[in-house]
Amino acid sequence: MSRPVVRVTDVRASPAAYALRDFLARNDYEVDWVEIGDRGGTNDRSDTPGGDHSGLPVCELADGTRLEGPTIDQLAKALGMLKTASLGEYDLAIIGAVPAGLAAAVYGASEGLRTVVFEGLAPGGQAATSAKIENYLGFPPPKGIAGVELAHRAREQARRFGAELLLARTVDHVRSAGDMFVSELSDGSLIPARAMIGATGVDWRQLDVPGVDELLHRGVYYGASPSEAPLCKEASVVIVGGGNSASQAAL
Repeated sequence: MSRPVVRVTDVRASPAAYALRDFLARNDYEVDWVEIGDRGGTNDRSDTPGGDHSGLPVCELADGTRLEGPTIDQLAKALGMLKTASLGEYDLAIIGAVPAGLAAAVYGASEGLRTVVFEGLAPGGQAATSAKIENYLGFPPPKGIAGVELAHRAREQARRFGAELLLARTVDHVRSAGDMFVSELSDGSLIPARAMIGATGVDWRQLDVPGVDELLHRGVYYGASPSEAPLCKEASVVIVGGGNSASQAAL
């Protein structure tokens, strides 16, 4: 079930708005996208003055909170997603809540290890954007399972066994301290653990084409997720590549 609706207002070609919408969608928040005309005209759903885009993107939460130009960290805090660690130290710390990281959390926590998972964006990683996964253990073809459903199940399973998930925070630095590894998170938290697992997922191979970097998230996207769909309405789409992500993008 989706969480409350968050309204996001900005011009169409806004990488900042794209990042916020992607973050919200991957964390099960329904997004009400309000697009402002690039030439200063607004649609009749926006109260942003025409031509004044200095405070964009704007996020309006279900409780009436209005955020102008928020970072993902600021939005996550306003939504109450930034939970503090409940323990002073852990047996196992896992960097990344991709399927491998969530599986490690399930196995570690079910064996009685005090387990914590750090995730900068959302549980599931790239797998959560897949329309259907058929090569994951326990979900054979042709039925398979939707990537987002797999991520939800794995997340809840890990939590049921007692693993903690600290979302919307990245690990900026790791140092050793005696027999412990101390993770410094993006919010300044220091989390010690006796063992660490890195499950940071994939990164897309970038196109080596002049000018493409300037268009990233304002017309050029890697992979495919529902966050891009509103921007592709009634537009011509060119897909480069023929892997799984290409077929998902076409769908």
